[in-house]
Amino acid sequence: MAAGAHNWQLGSIERASTTQRVLQELREAIVDGRIAQGQALREVSLAEAFGTGRSAVREAVRQLVQEGLVDYELHRGAFVRVMSLADRLDVYVAREAIESGVARRLVDVSPPPDLSALRDVLDELRSTAEGHDRVTEDLIDADIRFHQEFVRLGGSPRLFRAHETLAAETRMLLRHHPEYPWSDYVRDHERLFEAIEQRDPRAPDLVVVHLRLSARLIGAELSRGEQAPAGQHEPAPARGAAPKRGSGASP
Repeated sequence: MAAGAHNWQLGSIERASTTQRVLQELREAIVDGRIAQGQALREVSLAEAFGTGRSAVREAVRQLVQEGLVDYELHRGAFVRVMSLADRLDVYVAREAIESGVARRLVDVSPPPDLSALRDVLDELRSTAEGHDRVTEDLIDADIRFHQEFVRLGGSPRLFRAHETLAAETRMLLRHHPEYPWSDYVRDHERLFEAIEQRDPRAPDLVVVHLRLSARLIGAELSRGEQAPAGQHEPAPARGAAPKRGSGASP
């Protein structure tokens, strides 16, 4: 038993730390476009660039495959995933299934869930959004944390893990979110919080509206960028030009 315990601990902390650093750098490079879609991810060259062993790169790439950012082909290796518009927006289809299910559970569960942590991240989102009608990196972080905490409250580790794998693709999409009044952005999230707090049976429907309209707004922005001539993009909509969101519809 002692030998087995010893073997479990050999090098685990250092290996995990290195893999996480490689994973974070690769993920960010893919999300912000420094590594283009279709680009091959070669273990040897990446290990040399990072100054790490190939195993850390291999483990990081496996995680990116799980997250949907990278494809792996037998005998060819790993490539940054090439995504169509529909493929990109499919992340919202997956999120809708998870988050509406969580909302249904939170409305029905007894005793009512402790919403203090969700209230805290909502406060953070509110303060981060104030004065910004364009989505910033800090606001993206706050938005993702709100939805992650929302799903965590559902009490299902499997749903939470599934939702976590969508975070990187969500971040990539939110960077294309059109201009939108910050007060409406905050209010959209407040509606979700209030629906759960009041145990409103309409909460799952509010989640669906919230996510579907976000997908439409982002999809329209991406379509404009793809249709513009090379090197040109249509200007972002002016304040208030985006379609009005009704019952909760920001990312």
